[in-house]
Amino acid sequence: MVSQLSRITAMSAAVLTATGLLVAAVPMTSAAAESRVRDRTETVLETTDGIRVSHVSLLAPMPAGTPPHPAACDSIGYMRYRTADGPTDPQRAESVVVAQQGTFGNAYNSDSVARNTVRAAQRAGHAIEYWTLARRGNCLNDDTGFDAAKKTGDYHVAVDYYYRGKEIGGRKFAGFTAVRNDPFTAELGLERTLRDQYDLMLHELPDQGVRQSKVFCDGISMGGLVTGLFASWDFDGDPNTTADAGHNQCAGFIAQDTFLPSDPLSLKADPVLATVSNLIVGKTHEVVSAGFRNGTLPRTLDGLPVTPPAYFHLQRMAGLAAHLAPGQESDLLRSVPKDPSLETMLSVAYAPSYVDFLAGTNGIRDFRYTNEALLGTLVDNNSANIGLLHVNVGALAGGPTRPRTFPLPGGLNVIPVFGDLLSVVTGPEKRVAPASRTALYTWRNYNDVAGVPFTSPDQEVSDIRDLARQLAQGSPIGYWEENFPLKLLADIILAFGGARDGELANIRYENAARDTTKPTLTVLAGNSPVRTVSAIFLPKKTITVPGYSHIDVINAAAVQNDGTLDPSGRHVADFVIANTSR
Repeated sequence: MVSQLSRITAMSAAVLTATGLLVAAVPMTSAAAESRVRDRTETVLETTDGIRVSHVSLLAPMPAGTPPHPAACDSIGYMRYRTADGPTDPQRAESVVVAQQGTFGNAYNSDSVARNTVRAAQRAGHAIEYWTLARRGNCLNDDTGFDAAKKTGDYHVAVDYYYRGKEIGGRKFAGFTAVRNDPFTAELGLERTLRDQYDLMLHELPDQGVRQSKVFCDGISMGGLVTGLFASWDFDGDPNTTADAGHNQCAGFIAQDTFLPSDPLSLKADPVLATVSNLIVGKTHEVVSAGFRNGTLPRTLDGLPVTPPAYFHLQRMAGLAAHLAPGQESDLLRSVPKDPSLETMLSVAYAPSYVDFLAGTNGIRDFRYTNEALLGTLVDNNSANIGLLHVNVGALAGGPTRPRTFPLPGGLNVIPVFGDLLSVVTGPEKRVAPASRTALYTWRNYNDVAGVPFTSPDQEVSDIRDLARQLAQGSPIGYWEENFPLKLLADIILAFGGARDGELANIRYENAARDTTKPTLTVLAGNSPVRTVSAIFLPKKTITVPGYSHIDVINAAAVQNDGTLDPSGRHVADFVIANTSR
């Protein structure tokens, strides 16, 4: 049994690592069935094509004794998407989707699927709302440069602020490592994340009958894991009461290229394994949590030699430039300092070959791009070497290309037996790199790729103009949570390993989000590694969207190349409509 358990545990760790779901807080008293939110502010940001988008900010102060933090961190918030002629009161909405974002994801990460879901429901004669949650760590982003650049229409304003030390309104950027050692980030774990969602839902939708009949709890990537744990959480800490249980706040559950467990290995189904796992993994959780608080462990991903905040910030800056000046030759990379962790990430993500990777040649900085082409090169499925970060936004044009073979070539999925596993790292598609240092590379959008030799219209599904607009978003909520706390990831991993004491003691209703308890929908991306490496954890009934990469399930264009609506948003809308009971 021990050997079998070891193999299963190793497999689980591999799954979490491959899908990007991998990489003590202030104690909370038992909560009454009422929200801790003290005040609410809603600001309408835009009304476009019959969809109204607003930002809702809820004052929900951190508990006494929390380390010092900006005043903005005493609020939680979400983006609210609804039909323009829909009710102002959320409780009067026909249905509501409440969505948790994935690792690094901020609320604007799900802008496309939110609009597409509301639009699909509207065409079916229904008015539903889609809420994309911002975790509390959003308050640590400095969006000053983005806001000023959009106001002036010049992305160089943001370049000067973030990379050249220029002040805006008397404020100076503190740097990408400023939050790395902030003790406050050690308080942004699973308990805080779930409690914030619970308080938000109780405040905005105080009638539990409404929540149980027409509110659907959703998650993308790591957000699905959070949603599964939300369903299993005992929010008042009393096992004799169940009205407060997470699964009793939702009419159903939605997983977008993810799954919804609290105990994926079924450790708690066996009394011996339940006890042993809690003793061993629970003690590990205590040590790890203490390490975050006392600073012996890195508190954010910036403390690890992977995915530095500067990389996600570069994506946002490329989006800003592509949004404001798409056809202009990019000078962005010339302005970005060569930080060692960023350079390592750029080399891993964009080196064309092993020779180039080892020699540091033919890197992404060595070629000429329009702003739009630079953004496409950073994220596209036919360009980037990390499949989990792909967005299928079109094709590189304007000059000759060469195949990318680092760390693996594309197209390996056709190999019998092992093909899908080999494609997990880089994705199944062919990838290309620029081959001329004099050509100015341009970009062909997702709906303009007919005849391109390394892709096809059915493999390009997201509009680069939408992505640029989303990445360019500054305050109040942006696209990426740049200072992502490791505490949240550690809590999830150790909860899956069986820890059920201390901060995780309220995981009580195991696997409550499974379709045996409430209606569930699982939408998978056909080209995502999640479908392959998480197969043993997925429910029997799933929907796979062909041609989509991982992020495409929330980023796809409203209308696809075959003329149909985005199937991801359409499936969510259909599920919500079918399972709303009043």
